[in-house]
Amino acid sequence: MHHPISGALFQFLKTKENLVMKAFPILTALALPALSVAFAARIPANLEPFAAQQVCIGRAEVLLKGELNAAMTKVAQDRLDALGASLKLGKDYTSCPAWLTFHAEAGNDGNGRFVYQGVLSLVAPKLQTKALESLRHESFDYDGGFEFITLWDRADVGVITGQDSLSFAIGAEVVSHMGDFSVDWKKTH
Repeated sequence: MHHPISGALFQFLKTKENLVMKAFPILTALALPALSVAFAARIPANLEPFAAQQVCIGRAEVLLKGELNAAMTKVAQDRLDALGASLKLGKDYTSCPAWLTFHAEAGNDGNGRFVYQGVLSLVAPKLQTKALESLRHESFDYDGGFEFITLWDRADVGVITGQDSLSFAIGAEVVSHMGDFSVDWKKTH
């Protein structure tokens, strides 16, 4: 027996399925990396060995359709710098044992909207012979020849309409992620 509501529900689900299928390639590219880091994300204990001047603000980078977007990168970098200064974090990430970076990627879903992912990470060079606990009393020089480990990160995925809205959303992601970093930082310092 066919009920009119079930037919309407079927059409609704079919429309949503088509939307998801059209967006699936970009959702897969953007959402799966976020899901893969979510379980190891916020570990406040990893922040404990560092003094404020040993965690520096690194670089922000925003890619739009696979290309660096200078305007959105500037928005993200300005917010990252300001919020890092409010936590009294270091400024020259090349001389710190760990630094915060923000990376975002966005692409079209085929219907005029942007799917984006933003990730704030605290990274450090992969240290094979030093325990993190000993970093508090050591100096560090970065020469660029290291692999990195992620000590703390936070990722989100979103969908938004319009490039101006996307720029605002990316800036808001930096603020939100830095808010979470600040909460975890204050738990251990």
